[in-house]
Amino acid sequence: MHKSEKWILGLTGGISSGKTTVCNFLKNYGCSIVDADICARDVVAPGTPGLKKIQEHFGNDIVDQNGFLDRKQLRNIIFQNEHELQFINSLMQPLIKEKIINDIEHSQGCYTVLAAPLLFESNLDNIPDRILCMDIDKQTQIERTMQRDGCSYKVAQSMVEHQWPREKKTAMSHDVLVSNFPSLNELEKAVFLLHQKYMDIIKNRN
Repeated sequence: MHKSEKWILGLTGGISSGKTTVCNFLKNYGCSIVDADICARDVVAPGTPGLKKIQEHFGNDIVDQNGFLDRKQLRNIIFQNEHELQFINSLMQPLIKEKIINDIEHSQGCYTVLAAPLLFESNLDNIPDRILCMDIDKQTQIERTMQRDGCSYKVAQSMVEHQWPREKKTAMSHDVLVSNFPSLNELEKAVFLLHQKYMDIIKNRN
C-alpha cells in the first residue's frame, strides 16, 4: 500500500480512553490531526456514494429528516447484529482508508497524528511510523461512552467488546499512556514528554 513520506504517529486506544484530549494537546504543539472518526463521517455525508449504499441496505429510516445518517440508530443495529456489523465494516473501511491517506498527504504540521480508535481492527496500523496507545479500564470506558453518546449500558458494552482487547492493542503499540491522571495538567505533561521524544526521532531519522 502507498506509504506517505511524512512522519506519522498513530494514536489509538479503546473508546473513551482520552484520545481526543491528547489530540488537542498535540495540535497545540503544531501537529496535524487526521481523525479517522471524522473521515468516517465525511464518507457518509449527504450525497455521498457511501450513504447511498447504507440507505439502500437499511432503508430510508436510517437517514434523518435533514438527509444525514442517523448514527445512533445505526450503532444500535450493528452492535447487536454481527452480520450487519460485517456489512458496514466491509463498506466503510476502504472508503475511510482512502480519505485518511488523502488527508495525510495534505497535512502540514511538524508531524501528522492519525487518531483511530480502530487502528488495528481496521487494518490502518501499516500507515503510521509509530503507534501510541491510550489505555483505560473497561468499566470506565463503558461509563464514559454512555455519557458521551447517550446510549444504553448494553450498547456501550458491546461497542467496547467489539474492539480488540486492551492487552492486545498495548502489546502491538510502541508507547502506552494510561489516561488515569489526577488532572489534565498531569496528562499534558506526559503527552509533552512523548511529543519531545517524537520530535527527536524525526530529527535523527535518516
